[in-house]
Order: sequence, then structure tokens, then C-alpha cells
Amino acid sequence: MQMYKHALLMLSDETDGQFLLQSVARGFHEQGTVITLGHLTSDLQELDITSDSLTKDRQSAEIIAAKTMLSRLVKTVNFPVDVKEIVTISRFKDVEAYVADAGVDLVIMGHKNRLFGMLSSHSIEFVNHLTIDVLIKHIATN
Repeated sequence: MQMYKHALLMLSDETDGQFLLQSVARGFHEQGTVITLGHLTSDLQELDITSDSLTKDRQSAEIIAAKTMLSRLVKTVNFPVDVKEIVTISRFKDVEAYVADAGVDLVIMGHKNRLFGMLSSHSIEFVNHLTIDVLIKHIATN
């Protein structure tokens, strides 16, 4: 198995974050891999041509909620974890830029079975857009 130097754990929500941290990230950390928790938030201000205060308030609330979630997740593990919140409308371009800048050589994501999951899976899209290894871990939905 290849030894990875830096893994970016891309999270959708707290549930998949807890699962991926405990089931996947811990093992990579034990092999010496630096772990960074990542979360994508859509940049509503770039999409909103009127730039009204309601959009800015909603954007701020989403970023605060994501950072709060990431902080809670960091507290659940007993190994060092970095955090990266990416606010973007160009998720592939901005994740690729972060991967290159931070020296990430593995992206880890979760995937849940759901209606039209093959067509709408954000995790699987990253396999086709990134030039580094992407590990997709199935998350049972019970």
C-alpha cells in the first residue's frame, strides 16, 4: 500500500465526518499521514448579482455552521487534524488548487446510496476531476 503524506477528508455533514474520521482517517494517521478535514460551501455571493443582505446573512450562517461542525469533529479524535473550509462555486477548480498548494496526495470522501446516486454523487465526480488518488468509502444509510 502506498504511504500518503497528506489526506484531505471531504465531508458532507457531521454524520459522515464521524464515520470517516473513526473508520478511515485514524488508520491513515497511524501510518504518518497528515489529516485535513475539508468542507465545501457554495459561494452564494458569486451567484447573486444583486448582492443583497439576505444572501450575505445566509452565506455567513452556512459558513459558521460548517466551521462549528468541523470544530466538533476535531474534538472527537485524539490525533491532530487540520481544517479547511472552501467557499466556492467552482468546487473542482478550488479543491484542485488547495490540493496542489497544501501537498495533498489523497482525497477521502463518503458515498451514501440514494435515489439517482450514480447520477448525482459528488464523490464520484471528484474521481474524474482530480489527478491524485481518491478513496470513496461507502456509508450505510440503514
